[in-house]
Amino acid sequence: MVPAKRYFRLEELAPGVLAAIDEGAGANAGVVFGSEAIAVIDSFYEAEAATALLAEIRRRSALPIRYLVNTHHHVDHVGGNAIFAAAGATLIAQRQVAAWVRPENLRLLGGERISEAQRARVQALQAPGIGYEQQMMLELGGRQLWLRHALGHTGGDTIAWLSDAQVFFMGDLFWRRAAPNLTDARLSDWIATLAAFEGHAGRFVPGHGEPGTAADVADFAGYLRRIDALAQQALDEGLRGAAAEAQALEALRASHGDWAYFKGLAPSGVRHALAERQGLKRVPPPLASPRW
Repeated sequence: MVPAKRYFRLEELAPGVLAAIDEGAGANAGVVFGSEAIAVIDSFYEAEAATALLAEIRRRSALPIRYLVNTHHHVDHVGGNAIFAAAGATLIAQRQVAAWVRPENLRLLGGERISEAQRARVQALQAPGIGYEQQMMLELGGRQLWLRHALGHTGGDTIAWLSDAQVFFMGDLFWRRAAPNLTDARLSDWIATLAAFEGHAGRFVPGHGEPGTAADVADFAGYLRRIDALAQQALDEGLRGAAAEAQALEALRASHGDWAYFKGLAPSGVRHALAERQGLKRVPPPLASPRW
């Protein structure tokens, strides 16, 4: 018999609080148990991984899975949305996310160059049905899960925070010792967001990598400051295009070349940092605020 594929490892961060650490699911996720209901944070890239997480939850509890929270729109965090919706969960995210789930993921995966299979996959993604603006509280029975909008990675990011356990599900606002995807990012906003956690007590679950502390969040913020400073330095020296990219990337490799995903994501990260410094950075277009 062929063993079942292992998608994640479950780690208990506090009583009733689980982190699902990626081992083939494409990203991390989280599960929070209250006395009346359960909330899930993110749904991986593969629907099969979401199905496996649902089975693990059901092995632990028969309580209703009342909510699925998407920390942002990227496909590796929303791929299993339909699995949890079918299980009865209400899908929630910052209000920008629903509009971005399909068009922005098509662009992320290559736009017109993507395969028909990828296109069908994105078109089948289930968008959140409820969007909040700045803050929302989910009551799970004796436990409150707070959702707060924070800027940086995509423009529609959510931090899910358990005040009773001091656990923060950061989504892709935090990558532990891993070079991040900067496709939809604004470094200036991101650095400011992470500064608020300096010296904070608690556990921080990244979108990618192992759970960490505020010191690990600060280490990641240092990466963002470094790539931003190197981009500005190259521009100040009169470099542009490939020359600017090469200089900044080589210096970044010297300080962070051992981080996960560096080979795949650092080169594009340098290009995005340079574009932001030159006022050329493209980010997902925000929805206009409604008028009375």
